[in-house]
Amino acid sequence: MNISMDLVMNDTTLLAVERLRPIAVQTGHSMAELALAWVLRRPEVASAIVGASRPAQVHANAAASGIELSPDVLSAIDLALADAPVRKPTPAPLAESGVTHR
Repeated sequence: MNISMDLVMNDTTLLAVERLRPIAVQTGHSMAELALAWVLRRPEVASAIVGASRPAQVHANAAASGIELSPDVLSAIDLALADAPVRKPTPAPLAESGVTHR
């Protein structure tokens, strides 16, 4: 786990994430809801593994699966993340091609 975290926990990534905060506020969603909605709309993602320590978090995570992000919001997210380390879809090792979100 720590090896994976070291790949993304750096100043560049953290600054990019902070640029997402105004987008979340503008859309009326939490940062977690915005992130989940963004991830789940990706065709190469079949599901998102999330954690929750309270029932309210479970409900918020489930609700995020129904959020549709507009093209303008997606463009704003792309701009905010422009210098983030991952710039293209990167399937996990051993992931099968053709699996899509339904």
